Amino acid sequence: MATNMVLDFRKTAEGLPAIITVDTKSDMGKIPSSLWQNLSQGGEEPVDMIKPVISLTRALQPKLIRVDHLFDYYNVYAGPNNYDFSKLDPVIDSILLTGARPMLSISYTTASMAKNNQNAGEPADWELWYQLVKATAHRYSIDKKITGIYYEVWNEPDLFGGWKYNKSPSYSTLYTKTAQAVAEGAAGSNYKIGGPAITAYYQNWIKALIKTASESNLRLDFISWHNYSKNTSSYLSDLDNLNQALADYPQYQNIEKIISEFGPNSEPDPWYDNKIGGIHLISLSTQLVGRIHRLFSFEVVDGPNPRSSVSTGWGLITHSSNGLTTKPRYDAIKFLNRLTGNRLTTLGDGSWVTSLASKNNQTTQLLLVNYDQNNIHIESVPVTFLNITPGKYTLSTSSYMGKTTSKTITIPTFRHTENIYLEPNTAVLLELTPLLSN
Repeated sequence: MATNMVLDFRKTAEGLPAIITVDTKSDMGKIPSSLWQNLSQGGEEPVDMIKPVISLTRALQPKLIRVDHLFDYYNVYAGPNNYDFSKLDPVIDSILLTGARPMLSISYTTASMAKNNQNAGEPADWELWYQLVKATAHRYSIDKKITGIYYEVWNEPDLFGGWKYNKSPSYSTLYTKTAQAVAEGAAGSNYKIGGPAITAYYQNWIKALIKTASESNLRLDFISWHNYSKNTSSYLSDLDNLNQALADYPQYQNIEKIISEFGPNSEPDPWYDNKIGGIHLISLSTQLVGRIHRLFSFEVVDGPNPRSSVSTGWGLITHSSNGLTTKPRYDAIKFLNRLTGNRLTTLGDGSWVTSLASKNNQTTQLLLVNYDQNNIHIESVPVTFLNITPGKYTLSTSSYMGKTTSKTITIPTFRHTENIYLEPNTAVLLELTPLLSN
């Protein structure tokens, strides 16, 4: 009935209220936690920034951890055919100790290699670049026998190095040389390669990369880009555009889609230190499930100095100089990780409230998140569980960064409805478990 839809709509904007239904007998396969269990570490310091937070990071159950600045920070290139991995090796080892695999953002040329004598510039000699990349791929895929490495060609080429998709310096040339070098260096191993890791989704860049890979018979296992926005609809628009770009290349219809850096703002922002940043992460995860393969939260650890008076940095964890303290976005990933088992079908997401459900043994789990970047929308959401075995159940409600309450209910029919009241920028996990007497 209409009276069940919304108790307090606030009427601040046009939008659709949520009316959630969960089919407890459906099965959409394993809950895709690999969507949100990925992290990026930015180039804050030329040291192993993961080492001090290995245990904290391991608790997030990360699948992939991305690092960039491989060559200009860790002094790998010591001259033609002379490579020193003594500073980069510990970074990779620390990633492995968290339980994750590395995503290596193949970047940047050092000033000594670049045509313009600046870091990230076009190589003066492409053969030197080729051999450096080949040696790096061989080091980690062959010598260290790390399976499943993701090699990402450059980091934000439209910004660092001023690369172009259609003229010099050419990203197409950069991708071609790098992909060929990785293929030779990591020959016979299990790895993935892709790009372009641009600062935002630009259709012409994506089309140019797909065209280059297709025409030159290069491996292209994933498409990656970055998105920093508080507007979650922009992430969905990017995917619509990518699917449009892929329409002319059926061989890439199932290519892995990756946002290898994301957050609410590319600039320092108090959201990185506050609860709303965690809600942004949770909401985005519920909306992108089944539409994209991986999101990489930027970043693992803050830099050594506060970026502004209102934010310590982009990290999930503060820098060691600030106590290695976890922040709300760290807790958001842990909250998402509570969803286990197989994904269930849910219908009825609204403009603010979105959902994700799973079945873990006999327990039905439903995550609800009310995200409003204006921090004003309140909603009471009718939630209906379908195809339930009649009997007695425990219904527990856990709030993100809050308390857990529970109650015993009797469900006499094959469906049950609860009204869940959600304040602005809150998330709850409902868990419906039959009592043993059932």
